[in-house]
Amino acid sequence: MEVEKSEKYVCGFCRRKYDSKEDALSCEKQDKLRKQRENLKEFEVKDEHLKLLKEMYVGWNDCEFGAPEIDPKRPYGNSDGVDDVARVIGYKKKKDTVEFDKDDAKEYDDIKEYLEDCDWTQEAYDYLYNLHKDMQIVLQIVLSSLSLKKGTYQRDDIYTSEWRFKDD
Repeated sequence: MEVEKSEKYVCGFCRRKYDSKEDALSCEKQDKLRKQRENLKEFEVKDEHLKLLKEMYVGWNDCEFGAPEIDPKRPYGNSDGVDDVARVIGYKKKKDTVEFDKDDAKEYDDIKEYLEDCDWTQEAYDYLYNLHKDMQIVLQIVLSSLSLKKGTYQRDDIYTSEWRFKDD
């Protein structure tokens, strides 16, 4: 019997093991961003955040005592999260925001239809996904400050959920 030795790649933050180096690096990147968000003492609420907040689908979770929740599968009403974020904030698929291929585009009669079928570039995807991830902070700010206005908010300590508008 022959045993194959397989190489595992380990995320430097959470220590999860992955079969590919790319997966481990992606996990490290996401863990680093999550840690940065947790340690923020200042955050800017933008128009895009308020638009997303307005579109969030709030339901009821009957687990235990029950509580309101943002639907994790369809936070903005549909099941394609990144495309939903783009739709809500008015971010369009254009030649510079998608993986555009001239040869593939020639097969389409309508360039808009082609662009809709394209995948986002990594940069565009990251921008949209990170806006969605920001919503954790935005929701905490709204609940803590009882404010729905854009601008910069701050907190004194990373271990508190008490955010206040910076100019207050």
